[in-house]
Parts: sequence; structure tokens; C-alpha cells
Amino acid sequence: MDMKKILICLIIFIMISGCSFKKEEKKETPHEIQEEIPVVDSNKPSEIEKYTDSNPLKIALYQKGNGIYKKQEIFKSKLESFKDIGLFSVIFDDKDQVTGSSINSLYHAYSNNYEDISKYKIGYQISFTLEDGKEFKETILKPLNVFKYPFSDYLYIWLYDDFNNTGSYSHLEENEYNDKTVMSSIKLMSTSLSKKINSDISVMVFSYDTDDDFDEDGYYRGVSKYEMLIQRSN
Repeated sequence: MDMKKILICLIIFIMISGCSFKKEEKKETPHEIQEEIPVVDSNKPSEIEKYTDSNPLKIALYQKGNGIYKKQEIFKSKLESFKDIGLFSVIFDDKDQVTGSSINSLYHAYSNNYEDISKYKIGYQISFTLEDGKEFKETILKPLNVFKYPFSDYLYIWLYDDFNNTGSYSHLEENEYNDKTVMSSIKLMSTSLSKKINSDISVMVFSYDTDDDFDEDGYYRGVSKYEMLIQRSN
């Protein structure tokens, strides 16, 4: 066999052998996954504290009649101009009726059922809607002049302290309020514009001990409360 044929055979052999080789697969190193760590603001609490209220005081509004104090839930009134709607007093209980010689004695008697009663204060919330849709919802923690309440064009209120009362029975003045004041009774009177009230008048009484008993809008959110509705009668 001449040299030319030998070279041709050698080339063919090399080509056939090369096709049988498997290409080595290139293994790639997997990329590391970087976990994103959130940035914590040290000025903000990690969890929002949940509000709870352990206030044990039962509370309701009562009105005296024939020597008996009856709990008022729905109270009917004609809402006549400049006529008293009624005087309603706080007792730390929720019975339908109680008996006693005066609201002063009853307040003392039922207060003695609780420990640390002096740390609790009494407040009120007045709510109603007018014919034009305007709404009033006011939290009352201190007595004001009768004309200073936001709703005074449509409703008058006065507050009384039966707990500390030792003389003549008169409403609380702004300058008389202090840490010992107990707003234990509330009186309501209609005005000439009460006819524009187009809803029930809600009178909610509550007891509280700290500022956290109120939400960010200043409304009571605790458990020691009672609502009375004043409805217009024919």
C-alpha cells in the first residue's frame, strides 16, 4: 500500500474515533442566594401592644321616683323648649332598681364594693344627629359652662358631684373641678333648637383610670360603660 492510501485511512480512522467521544458536560457552580435581611427601626416597637381593660366597675344611670332609683335604658321626652329632660345619677351597679335615702348614700354604699375606687373617674359621652346630617359626639371629662359645650345650641347639660356634696345641691362650675371631684349626676334640658335633633340622644357614662382607656380620637374604649337613649315622645 502506497503512502497516499495510508494517510487517507489514518485520517478516516481519526474522524470516526473522534465522533464517538462524548463531550464532557461543564458543571456550573450554583449561585449563592443572598437572603434579604429587613432593616429594623429601633425607634418603633416590634409589636403593637394590645389594649386590654381590667376595670371591674359595674356602672349604670338611674333616676329617682317614689323613693326608688330605677335604671334608665330608654327615656322618653317631648324635648320642649327650655324644659328639663331629667336628672340621672351614677351607681356602680347594674341592677334594674335600687333603694336608698339619697344618691349620696347609694354612691358611697356601692363604691365600697370595690377596692381602689378613688383611682377611677367618671366621664360621659353625648351623641346625636341633626336634621341636616350634622353629628355630635363629645367626650366630657370635666364640667364646662353650660354654653361652652359644642352641642349647647341644641342641648344643655349640667354635672353634679353627689360624693362630695355637703351643702346645697348645685351643679359643678369649671373652677371647682379637681382630682377629687366625682361627676356622679348629669341633668339635661331642651333648648329652642332641640326640635332640629333628628335622632335619639345617646348619653353614655363610663369610668376610667388612665389615658389609654381612650382611642386616638379621644373616645372611650374601655369596658366599664353604660348607654341610655333619650327618645322624642309625641
